[in-house]
Amino acid sequence: MDELLLLLLRHGAHLRTVRVTSSELGSQLGMSQQNASRRLLELERSGYVERKNGGIMLTKKGKDELAGLYSTLKAAFEGGKIEFVGTVVSGLGEGKYYLSLAGYKTQIEAKLGFTAYPGTLNVRLEEADLWKKQHILGLDPVIIKGFRDEKRTYGDLFAYRCSVEGLDCAVLVPLRTHHGPDVLEIIAPWELKRKLKKKDGSRIRVVI
Repeated sequence: MDELLLLLLRHGAHLRTVRVTSSELGSQLGMSQQNASRRLLELERSGYVERKNGGIMLTKKGKDELAGLYSTLKAAFEGGKIEFVGTVVSGLGEGKYYLSLAGYKTQIEAKLGFTAYPGTLNVRLEEADLWKKQHILGLDPVIIKGFRDEKRTYGDLFAYRCSVEGLDCAVLVPLRTHHGPDVLEIIAPWELKRKLKKKDGSRIRVVI
């Protein structure tokens, strides 16, 4: 993590364009103006910052980089927990089919310790939480191995134990899915919508 990126965050460059000179940045970081200018140019070339209206602003890539650091530090200090807030949405019915397959069903029972209800709870994440999904993909998953039957080949599934409104569940990440990157697919021993008395549009809290 570049300390210059952190300094720009402190100046509020994640919220607005800030007008600060390379001399000022260098002074605050204890380096020369030339070195600060060079490092700022490197950040710009790498897509972490952009110059706008005579000032400097963090790009989405820069903010995601800092958010990832925040998530890692927060998880370390708070016992490894990552919290998401999202909205319940309807799926395409794929979960019911795949979770009914013996090749997946028996592994889920053996590795996660429960028989999964044939269907997933789909949670669309709020925009502010999208970067967290990338962070969980860096964690060690429970791997539900793919298999082949007489019809086709099925890919691996990555599972991450989680809590949904206090219930023990698991986030399931297929290698191939029709859902966008803003959707979490969650499996549990119950039909979660009914168990939690939720409907499409209900807000829900997920902790990994």
